[in-house]
Amino acid sequence: MYSDIKSVQILVSLLKQHNIRRVVLSPGNRNVPIAHSFESDPFFVTYSVVDERSAGFFGIGLIQRYREPVAICCTSGTAVCNYYSAVTEAYYQKLPLLVISADRNPYYLNQDEEQMLPQTHGFEKVTKKIVQLPMIKDDVDEYTCGRMVNEAILELDHRGAGPVQINVPIENGLGSFHTPELPAVTKIERQYLSNDWSDLAEQLKKKRVLVLYGQSPSLTEENIKIVEEFSAMYGAVIAVDPLANLHCKGTVSTFSLSRVMTAQEFKSTLLPDIVITLNSGYLSYVRSHLKSCKGQFEHWAVNAEGKVQDPVFSIKRVFEAKPIEFLRKMVRTGRKGQANTSYLQCWQKHAAQVDFDKLEIPYSNLYAARALVHALPKDCVLHIANSTSVRLVSHFDLDPSIETYCNRGANGIDGSASAYMGMACNNEKKAFLLIGDLSFFYDMNALWSNYISPNMRIVLNNNEGATLFHYTVGLKNVPTLDQNIAAGHNATAKGWVESRGFEYIAVRNKQELEAAIVRMNETTKKPVFVEIFTDKEKDAQTLKDAYAQFAKKTPSPKSILKTLLRGKNA
Repeated sequence: MYSDIKSVQILVSLLKQHNIRRVVLSPGNRNVPIAHSFESDPFFVTYSVVDERSAGFFGIGLIQRYREPVAICCTSGTAVCNYYSAVTEAYYQKLPLLVISADRNPYYLNQDEEQMLPQTHGFEKVTKKIVQLPMIKDDVDEYTCGRMVNEAILELDHRGAGPVQINVPIENGLGSFHTPELPAVTKIERQYLSNDWSDLAEQLKKKRVLVLYGQSPSLTEENIKIVEEFSAMYGAVIAVDPLANLHCKGTVSTFSLSRVMTAQEFKSTLLPDIVITLNSGYLSYVRSHLKSCKGQFEHWAVNAEGKVQDPVFSIKRVFEAKPIEFLRKMVRTGRKGQANTSYLQCWQKHAAQVDFDKLEIPYSNLYAARALVHALPKDCVLHIANSTSVRLVSHFDLDPSIETYCNRGANGIDGSASAYMGMACNNEKKAFLLIGDLSFFYDMNALWSNYISPNMRIVLNNNEGATLFHYTVGLKNVPTLDQNIAAGHNATAKGWVESRGFEYIAVRNKQELEAAIVRMNETTKKPVFVEIFTDKEKDAQTLKDAYAQFAKKTPSPKSILKTLLRGKNA
């Protein structure tokens, strides 16, 4: 029987799946659930060495003898400290030594409890990776535990071998042993460009493939062709938003659709078999729908570092490759032939139903975003401030010649104007910035610069506070919303921007907005700053009304199912 502690079960299960057989055990109370689970399973070969100092080096000897990773396991407290010499030796010899340290509940640290010390800090300089497993209380904890164990084991021989530590908090020392079988835990596998991907390519041929293509610079024509060939070969959907800077066959803009579609509709009609993530900084709410379906599809993460990154809670494989290298190899490896495009057609059918360009939109920040997107000249650059601004723009299609930027790495509102100034200075192209009031006033010193130039065009949506909270929370629920949460104000940028040499234009209606856009597209001796005044409560309601209209128009699950069946029978 195995321990009834879920984290211990997951640990033992994944060591088996990753074929780590040999475990050196040192006696103690806290690691009894781990040690007894190992010795109860005939897969493992266990060794008992009382002194942890000796046990660590004994493990090194086993690695040298068998040329494979070896685990060492001890109780909590100073027992862990006794591993330090051996772990250091393994680090400099580049040996795959897996340190499994039992621990007490982290809440007890520095609370005058017995055998409590910071066990995850001692080996920071002499290990490749350290993870502390959660004390599992729900499904998220359970998933995270499995992912973390996989990450640690994969790092044993990633880009050179070396030791890693898995710290396992356990509330009660002995625990109980009534579990006859280990749980089914997903083993994460890492793939390299040097591997044979024939079987993986064949899997893709038979599956519904959704590629989440995140924030990226524009691709060359040669690389765009590779994206198109991948989509055509596998019938894959390339999900994009404005920050992807990708406009080609097989791409589907998913932001608006993901906002109006329910999780049940997504599951019934568009759930993929395999999700491939390329780049990062995804705007689309497709990720939220995928999270609600975790475990019902495989996630293949692609990144140059080979990191285990799983924004959709279903990771199965990690490909250590640049996104375009991954696509190129899959195109070269895959079997030529006509792909089933029914899955792509379903996405296209859904997306076509959610067209914000066809809406009658009252004067609002949504209306202003659409007017700006439609009026942007070709070959310009557009920097979009994070939060509401970038979401508004994502409802509309940009001309393929326009490059877009946004501080989407950490998703903060700070620094948007400053990043724009750096991008726009000495830029031959006309450079636009769409920014909200809180983001602008937070970063208004960006204009305190010696690099202001006539090509700059800044559009400030000023609705005197944070629209986001009027949309998500609302005045009806919190009457004091503007006092602190939405940061209500009555500031204007006029004096400041004029003092910095900008031509200033105020906009309070559709007609003034139209005139301001005409002026921005003209050649001017000064940079142009347009401040658009709207009402945040009306802005929030306008967006809600728009979503409500489209929620009624999206195809029903039954109609989409018919499309899928037609595609399969074609």
